Amino acid sequence: MSNTKEHIIEAASRLMHLGGFNHTSIDEVLKESGVGKGNFYYYFKSKEELGYAIIETNLKRFSEHVMGKAFGNHKDALEQVDDFLDIILELHRQRNCAGGCPLGNMAMELSDIHEGFRRKIQGVFEDWGLRLATVLQKVKADGRLGDSVEPEALAQFLVASVEGGILLTKVKKDIGVLDNCFKELKRHVRMYVGNRTTLSH
Repeated sequence: MSNTKEHIIEAASRLMHLGGFNHTSIDEVLKESGVGKGNFYYYFKSKEELGYAIIETNLKRFSEHVMGKAFGNHKDALEQVDDFLDIILELHRQRNCAGGCPLGNMAMELSDIHEGFRRKIQGVFEDWGLRLATVLQKVKADGRLGDSVEPEALAQFLVASVEGGILLTKVKKDIGVLDNCFKELKRHVRMYVGNRTTLSH
């Protein structure tokens, strides 16, 4: 990807993260990026095409900086789930609770009005759930989760809870909301494990 294309995507992402996709115009993106209209349309045929590029960029960033760091090691599976939550918490702490989840924002804004974006974002959340389910399956394979526990359902619950916690944190502008939410999520997972493991962090 060219530096100019990356620059346009980054500028548009910043604007849309705070202002939304529909309320951000191409002219605003041009002004923010300092790129001329000709250059913009060289890389993107439309605002819609830019939107798909933003989703892909956010997915790649999340995969590298959150999923990769949390799950790309040889730690115990439950510790990896803790790391997943802790990395997200730290990212929002650094942002001072501003903006919320970029993909979550797009999902709320566009899922009812743009089927293409809805399907793309749905796939992203399903991929996150699958990655978490794979980690939780390891815990079950070790005999630490009961037979009645479904890793896929628990993973979906975690993804939904993370997104809900981020939304409440954005509204209240209080990182303590997300901190407390994630502590409860860790406790919730360990309710299925019993007393054979302890809560980290």
